Amino acid sequence: MRRTSTIRKVGVVILGVLVPALARANFCAQDQVPAATLLFPYVVVDVDTTGTPDAGGQTTITRIINVVRYALIVHFTAWDATGTPQIDFDEVLSGYDVLEINWRDFLTGRFDLFDTSKNAFPFGSAPYTFDPFEWGPDGRGQPTTGATLTTAQHRNAITTAQCGTVPPYGNRTDLAATIRSLLTGALVAREHTGCGPSTWPRADKTWFGVALTALPVFFYVTADVVSACNLKFPSDAIYWTTYATTANVLVGDVTYLNARSNTSEMMPSVHVEAVSRLDGGPSVFGFYEERSGAETNREPLGTAFMVGYGTDRAAGISSNLIFWKNFTELDAVDKVVDCGSYLYYAFDMDGRSLSTSPMFCDSGPCVRLDPNQLPFATQKVPLSNAYFDLPGQYGFMLIVLPPSYGQSYADPTPDGRGYLQRPTMGWAAWQFDYGGYSAGAEGITLANPLCFPAQVLPDLGVNPGAVPVR
Repeated sequence: MRRTSTIRKVGVVILGVLVPALARANFCAQDQVPAATLLFPYVVVDVDTTGTPDAGGQTTITRIINVVRYALIVHFTAWDATGTPQIDFDEVLSGYDVLEINWRDFLTGRFDLFDTSKNAFPFGSAPYTFDPFEWGPDGRGQPTTGATLTTAQHRNAITTAQCGTVPPYGNRTDLAATIRSLLTGALVAREHTGCGPSTWPRADKTWFGVALTALPVFFYVTADVVSACNLKFPSDAIYWTTYATTANVLVGDVTYLNARSNTSEMMPSVHVEAVSRLDGGPSVFGFYEERSGAETNREPLGTAFMVGYGTDRAAGISSNLIFWKNFTELDAVDKVVDCGSYLYYAFDMDGRSLSTSPMFCDSGPCVRLDPNQLPFATQKVPLSNAYFDLPGQYGFMLIVLPPSYGQSYADPTPDGRGYLQRPTMGWAAWQFDYGGYSAGAEGITLANPLCFPAQVLPDLGVNPGAVPVR
């Protein structure tokens, strides 16, 4: 994207309205369609040495759109880098409403800068009903007899039984220090433990996390459609039996702005669809389930991804990998475990490739393996030879999570921790910096064996019309 720090807002409501009519949702596919859950996999905000958000640095702006005519309650959860839910809050969207959050405002407690408005707030009383949108695309703007409009139906009311005194929350700068401390507690330097007593990461690679600090602050966010305001996390089983719904009515996007370099990138949020079945939902292991231990009726994300890279210092070109997954590789004392989490293959423009260094243990010492560069639930890691083996200045990388290793594929980093058995899922994106210009794109999902068991090595990306496992 060309140098800019502004966001175009023209036409987003019209686009959001058209989505339900045009979208062809496909459960178990990574597609951009209305969903019951939105995942913002990486949220980053620059702070100064005192921990105060820096208006002169980078920030993340997310936007969600309600694509239906009735009001919704959306439950936001901010998770730290280790995948621990730390803060939650609710917002109410009227029909066809748009909610935009600059997460710099969130870290300063300024909910008033993104709280959705209610027509009587702050002078009225609950339930603060919304005025109906009479000229909406559901036909309420069309006359039934003569020139008379249809009767207002006030379908945008949120009752006090659904949501009491909040939201809106207003100015809560009194909570700013608490909010930041909850999300930065995970952002500390961590040692790498290798893979077994005699196998340690390669000394010629930078180990991600060994110099980690809370500058900048990074975390991830989920947004769910719920039936009532609540103080539960998605990791609580009661959240799924009492509050979460299967209404696929949200679309969203995320924008990364950097005032220091005057660059920006924009990409869709991750749209996680829900499906409701009389027998209790699909039998696939869905999004959130490893957290809650309950049926969430959500689709799982993918397990193999392709991203591009560029590393040409002379031309001022560099790139980054943004990677989210639902498990971390941290031991009991929060040190990084270097085995069993992923494989990667890097190809240059001529098809030459390098891959994760294997581990050989025989009569001699073990060969040193690649350090775990993706140990957290969310992270942004430079796509450079300092971190990965890249065969050329430009090319692409294939990242494979354990569910796509396949039964016949030997895990090059076995350690008995059960990585091959647990349902790891993820998401990937890549950023390019062209020396003052920037671009970003979501990675290509190549496999999801949690739905399609045949999508394992060496047949990633192969889907011969298979029906999802349900």
